Amino acid sequence: METVACPITNSTEFTDYLQVPDRFDSSGKERWRLMRSTASGLIMLNPRPDSSEITLHYHSGQYDPYLHGQNSSSFRDKVYLAARSFLLRYRAKIILKGITKPMQQLSILEIGCSTGALLDYLHRKKGVTLQNLAGVEPDTEAAEHARKHFGLQVYPSLHEEGFGEKIFDRIVLWHTLEHIHAINETVELVAKKLAPEGVLVIALPNPASFDAGLYRENWIAWDAPRHLYHFVPGTLEKLLELHNLNILRERPYFPDTLYNIFHSEKLRCQREKQKFNALRVTGALLEATAMTRAEKASSLVYYCRKKQGHKGHQGQQG
Repeated sequence: METVACPITNSTEFTDYLQVPDRFDSSGKERWRLMRSTASGLIMLNPRPDSSEITLHYHSGQYDPYLHGQNSSSFRDKVYLAARSFLLRYRAKIILKGITKPMQQLSILEIGCSTGALLDYLHRKKGVTLQNLAGVEPDTEAAEHARKHFGLQVYPSLHEEGFGEKIFDRIVLWHTLEHIHAINETVELVAKKLAPEGVLVIALPNPASFDAGLYRENWIAWDAPRHLYHFVPGTLEKLLELHNLNILRERPYFPDTLYNIFHSEKLRCQREKQKFNALRVTGALLEATAMTRAEKASSLVYYCRKKQGHKGHQGQQG
C-alpha cells in the first residue's frame, strides 16, 4: 500500500470524502478511503495499492464486460454485449469528430485498448490502415487477443521502443486515465506523441453527476480500488495544463448513464439486502436524462489539444 500526494499540486493536504467498498467483495467489510485534495479538488483513493499490488484486484471473473472482455454469463451482460456493435459505432463517431484528414492517412493510438475491438472497428469500418493504428494494453491476455485476431500493434506500455518517434492524430484514453498510477508521466508521454494539430480524447466517470449523488458509496463508477482518481469538472483541466494541453470542449456520454444507474441500483440492493427496484431505476434514468447540463452527466468525454507556452509540469507522479 502507498500514500501519495496530489498529482496536480504535490499537496498532501486532504479531507475525507467518502468510504466505499470494493464492489466485488461480497462481504462489503473492507472499505477504501476516498480523499479530496484541498489544493486542487481532485478526489483520490488514498492510501491505495501500489503498481505491483493492484494487479491482484483485476483478476475477478465478474470484472466489467463493458471495459474488459467477452466472458459473460448473465442475461443482463449478454444483452449489454449484444449492443457492442452500436456502442463501437457511437464511440468511433465521437473519437473521429472533426476529422478532415483522409482516413487512410489518419493515425490513432488507444491507451487501454483491451482486446482491440475499437481499433479493429476503426480499421474494418472506417478504413484506417493497420499500420496507422496502435494500442497500449498491460493485460497480456487481452493484448495477445488484439494481436492474434486483429493483427494490431499492441504494446504493454508507452515506453516501448516500437513507438519510436511516431506521433498520432488521435490519442484515446477511454475510461483509462483513472486507472493509471504514474499519471503525470503518462500524460507527459501522451503530449509528446500527439501531433501538433492532433486531438486527445479522454472519457471519464463524473463524480459530480446526478447518479453519483443519488447512489453515494454504491455508485458503481467509484470502482475502488481500481479507480485511483476521480475528476470533478475543472480538475482534469488543471492536470492537463501541467503538460501543455487544454480542453477544447466536453460532452456527455449517455450510454454510461444507463449502465451506471442500473448497476449502482443492483449494488445498492445487494448491500441493503433488498429486491432489485426497477421503478427506482426508471425514475433515476428519467431524472438523469432530463438534465441538460454536462456537469451532471454520468460520464464526460473531453477533447483536448496542445497549447502554446508550455512551462513544464510541477505535479508529482502519483
